[in-house]
Amino acid sequence: MSVFISSSSIPIGYTTPEFPSIFWPIGPTRQSYLNSYLYYSWDIWRFTVYWSLILSGSLYFCVGSLAMLSSIINNYRHKIPIQSFKIITFIFVFLFYIFIGLLKGFIGGAIIGVILAAIYQAGSLTMSCWIPLTWSIAQILYDIASSYSISSIIL
Repeated sequence: MSVFISSSSIPIGYTTPEFPSIFWPIGPTRQSYLNSYLYYSWDIWRFTVYWSLILSGSLYFCVGSLAMLSSIINNYRHKIPIQSFKIITFIFVFLFYIFIGLLKGFIGGAIIGVILAAIYQAGSLTMSCWIPLTWSIAQILYDIASSYSISSIIL
């Protein structure tokens, strides 16, 4: 049993785990947990981008849904009739939110993925499949924290 797992000691017959590969480490002898390491830079980048797209897209989907729902409720409360033009506008704003969220997720995930891959390759370390997920969570938490007006001044 090796204490230090490095990227230069890739196991014989190693295959890249499938995308989520989030296994709970209930012991070092569990085969599914031992197979959930990333050794190659491309895999580190890819997992980080995938998680960033999923989480950022979901966040902006929720925000876009709330914005569209708020506009519809506001029109209903002020007794403004909803015309077909407004419905198209609501849908366009909703799709724009999702597009911006996916674009931001891809760019942020790509940058974070390159930096993570460089750090882990420079240290000759392997990466658990949990690390890209945690960095993607940190990315969307930063988006949420910086959405408040006072926190953008502090950050």
